[in-house]
Amino acid sequence: MKQARQRILMRIIKSWMTMVFLAVPSFVQPSFAQDFDKGLSAYLDGEYAIALREFHMLAELGDGEAQFYLGEMYGLAHGVERDLVLARKWFLRASERGNFDADSRLALLYQSGFGGEQSDTLALYHARRGADNNNDASQFTLAEFYEKGSAGVAQSNARALKWYLLAADKGFTPAYLGLGRVYEKIGEIDNAKLWYQRAIDEGDEHGKEPLARLKAQNAAAKQTTGNSRKVVSSSSSSSGSTIAVEYPDEAARQSSDRVWEDDRDDFLVGANAYWDGDFSLALERLYPLAEKGVPYAQYYMGEMFDRGFGITKDHKAAVKWFKAAYKNGVSDAGNNLAYIYFTGSAGFVDRQTAMDIYHKEANAGNPVSQVSLGHAYADGKDVTENHRTAVKWYRRAAENGDPVGMFQLGLAYYRELGGVSWDYNKAYMWFTLAYEEGESDALPFKEEVREKLTAERRDLVGKMIAKCRQRNFKGC
Repeated sequence: MKQARQRILMRIIKSWMTMVFLAVPSFVQPSFAQDFDKGLSAYLDGEYAIALREFHMLAELGDGEAQFYLGEMYGLAHGVERDLVLARKWFLRASERGNFDADSRLALLYQSGFGGEQSDTLALYHARRGADNNNDASQFTLAEFYEKGSAGVAQSNARALKWYLLAADKGFTPAYLGLGRVYEKIGEIDNAKLWYQRAIDEGDEHGKEPLARLKAQNAAAKQTTGNSRKVVSSSSSSSGSTIAVEYPDEAARQSSDRVWEDDRDDFLVGANAYWDGDFSLALERLYPLAEKGVPYAQYYMGEMFDRGFGITKDHKAAVKWFKAAYKNGVSDAGNNLAYIYFTGSAGFVDRQTAMDIYHKEANAGNPVSQVSLGHAYADGKDVTENHRTAVKWYRRAAENGDPVGMFQLGLAYYRELGGVSWDYNKAYMWFTLAYEEGESDALPFKEEVREKLTAERRDLVGKMIAKCRQRNFKGC
């Protein structure tokens, strides 16, 4: 409960930080105006001791604007200890003097119960009071209540739009994001994008992620709209027409890591965000680069759509981006594309094209494709079952450092498969290497074989492992 209250408190503080008004209102009494200007200038310059002295003097004399800023200082801990009881006190006095900015703060305080009484009735009263008196901050707060169905009001997108629009028309920029959210909820995507963009134009970075997401989803929808390809059943998938794929040439493979110089920083931020799990930031930075033709940005977009990372899972959109990245030389994109075609996860099956891609990428040295070919030949799906060929590809993958290939090669020595002679030493070596490289399935086999070896043979295998590593797994 304490953590929940802290989160609400942070929301209040963040809300206040977007709502500070810098203009001196017309109702400031002329005799106080010079002192108020002095206090406001000091406040904006961070000279809080001076601001506190000037505002406190004027507040005690009944100046509503000074009372409001005292509430701000206590609410935001500007030059004083945070004290929401005092913040509420000064906001109430400011409200009584006709400061409707104070009503927007009081609405949040009464809703949360911080600094005193919790009351949805009073929260709504103060939000409406300010909103009805044409105060943009209060209109924004009331719109939030309707958007979320809080403070005792029923959720209403229509009423949220009404109040957000009134605030936005006055140039109250926090309302722009609210409009984007509500328009997105009701399906008016063009309007949503317009308001997210306006928020960005006003310096609000929070508009970037939803705008990038909507653009990406729109591009995916255009790609897949009208796709009437007949789904081929898995039982007959290897016959009939195949899906057109543009294979990379050698020049594309050699330049698959290209990034335009002026985009390099954005790409690095986006790629690092992807690996850190910050998919909102990854989407924001990588989607524009994918549209521009950066190969690995296209690959990451395929991954995000395929796995539903930070965006709605959409296998057809994933196919679009994997095809683009593969054409531009990203071998892993080809492997992923082949897997989608082989399994039919995007709604269509084409195992012949999948096998063609696997062969091309396996021959180009992609260890994941080499393992996939090994599995295909071992299982006999759409190719004649051939364990000798399967082991050949597992060995190629193992020599390229792939732990799954190492594990499968260990199984071949352990079970005498694919023309490989039974050899516990080599089985133990490959199981150990596979486990050390990250293949956890190899551990029980490693332990089982270990029990069959003498101490002398384990020492021998230890030397074999060291030598194999020195040779980068080649010819072991």
